[in-house]
Amino acid sequence: TARVGLIHDTRDSAFLPTEGHYLEAGYEQAFGDFSYPRVDLTARQYRTMYQRPDGEGRHILALNGQLSYTGDDTPIYERLFAGGFSSFRGFQFRGVTPVENGVGVGGQWMALGSAEYIFPLTASEMVRGVVFTDFGTVENTVAFHDFRATAGLGLRVTIPAMGPMPIALDLGFPLAQQDTDQTRMFSFYVGFLR
Repeated sequence: TARVGLIHDTRDSAFLPTEGHYLEAGYEQAFGDFSYPRVDLTARQYRTMYQRPDGEGRHILALNGQLSYTGDDTPIYERLFAGGFSSFRGFQFRGVTPVENGVGVGGQWMALGSAEYIFPLTASEMVRGVVFTDFGTVENTVAFHDFRATAGLGLRVTIPAMGPMPIALDLGFPLAQQDTDQTRMFSFYVGFLR
């Protein structure tokens, strides 16, 4: 495959942004036994909603969106799936997908979004709380027929010996799902960014 992309990043930090945005557009073309295009668009916006007079204790609103499309000749292992901490909490890894004959086959179209509110639980900010909602779909056509949504809460625990990337513990509860979706309420991850 060959891929080209364009990124515009105004975030004030790569690990825990409090202001700014991140925009990425990419196009990938596969050649050979399978010849197909893939287009990905990602947008993230961060805003500090509250902070203490000393500039610490920030409450952060994070909004994320992702659109992806892949061509008809895409093999099943390269098709689009969602689920898990990095894409759709409340569902198993690759648990959000079109299903044919009882098998998850991946989609050609994916539209995902999330909104998070992150706030400190301790004065040192080593423990933070988060409330979130994730929503979107993975389908075989550009449509929103099989819309899913989750809501949840979690913790971000920073251990100084591990550097700036915290341990993320989340509980996600599906509010809207398909009968064939595979759910998982608890997720564990290392890092702030999804």
